[in-house]
Amino acid sequence: MKFSEIQESFPLEIEENTIFTINTKSVTYLTHDFHKYPGKFIPQVPKWAIEKYLSGLEGKIILDPFCGSGTTLVEALLHHHNCIGIDIDPLSVLISKVKTTVINLKKLNEINEWLINSINQEEIAEFKPSCATINHWFTNDAINKLSIIRSLIDKIPVLFGNNRDIIDIQDLLIICFSSIIRKVSNADNQSQKTYVSHTNKKIPEDVKTLFLKQLGKYIQDITAYTKLIKSTSKSIVICTSSVDGINKVIDGKIDLAITSPPYIKAIDYIYNQMVEFFWIGDYFDMDTQKKQNLKKQNYIGNKQIRKEEYSTYSPYERLLSIKELDLKLQNIYSEDVKNGFKHSYITYKYFIEMEAHFKSINKLLQEDSHYIMVVGNSNVSNINLNTADYLAEIAGRNGFKLDNKWGYKIRNRFMRFDRKGRGGLIQIEWVLDFRKNTK
Repeated sequence: MKFSEIQESFPLEIEENTIFTINTKSVTYLTHDFHKYPGKFIPQVPKWAIEKYLSGLEGKIILDPFCGSGTTLVEALLHHHNCIGIDIDPLSVLISKVKTTVINLKKLNEINEWLINSINQEEIAEFKPSCATINHWFTNDAINKLSIIRSLIDKIPVLFGNNRDIIDIQDLLIICFSSIIRKVSNADNQSQKTYVSHTNKKIPEDVKTLFLKQLGKYIQDITAYTKLIKSTSKSIVICTSSVDGINKVIDGKIDLAITSPPYIKAIDYIYNQMVEFFWIGDYFDMDTQKKQNLKKQNYIGNKQIRKEEYSTYSPYERLLSIKELDLKLQNIYSEDVKNGFKHSYITYKYFIEMEAHFKSINKLLQEDSHYIMVVGNSNVSNINLNTADYLAEIAGRNGFKLDNKWGYKIRNRFMRFDRKGRGGLIQIEWVLDFRKNTK
């Protein structure tokens, strides 16, 4: 193992098993800073991959099959390539769409001026959230002001035209609106789960003040981004649980894939973004907790599963054919008296789903093209899992060769929570550099 400290970016040539400490605050430039998002990786990783494997080229197709908040997609466009992003989470898809969309700046400034004037006039709110317990999550003042802003954003297509330029601006404003909701709510700002603490009571920020501040920053960042992107570069973001549905469209055409997949017993993104969904969930038919709970069952790594799904599971009968991993699944099953049965199955299911993913992604890539995957090892029921190594072995039996493995230490996190044995606090992100193996 070799340790190395760098300042701004990774070197193109990296010795295997090097672990970097990267001393940079340059991870939120341009639209990278739009909206909080747990577990996103740093833009230096896709930047490194693009500059290493597509150096001197433009107009290639880059895919992120777990695009999250769009880090890879933004870097692809900044390097004058085309990109395709896929994610099951609809809020993630909208964030990615907004972060990668070039905006009509003249119309944006016009709408911005109207919006600021209208907010200051304190118009009567028409939008009402569907959440029956909204007063638990927000003060009356916050509810009133959020309702006014959401109502105004809803009016934009009626007042300014229901065309693509206007809808793009409306989407930008919805994400700007969503980005302040946690801070103006009664819910704790930093926790993984959305909850109101009664022992450490929070004083929410003022809705109007925070929104206008955020609006100014969004307009500044999207303006700078828009001026940098070539008109020939295209971005497509698709909300789906699998790449299989797009095989016919991009089969064998992807020049480079870069992603960070979900973790075992993954962060519950819907639970984490629950208060946001109360205010914008109607966009995705997820404005109530019941609808949110139904949606999350399809997420890879999801721990919210019904008992009947794993009632017939046995780690001694269902094997993944990776000796160390199969043994650890058996240890989880037998040693964790309370949750081992469920946790062993969740872990087993995760690797089964990732194997299906590797099979599908292989069909989309050009021959000898690279697939860069960023993943951390996990701790399930106090048993350490070398997730990166297991995924490398699974990829190897599905048409990929591991060209390199290196890592970097995580210095900053959006949410600083200790998962207390329920997945572990990830210390190192491993970068797996796969190549589609033609032999």
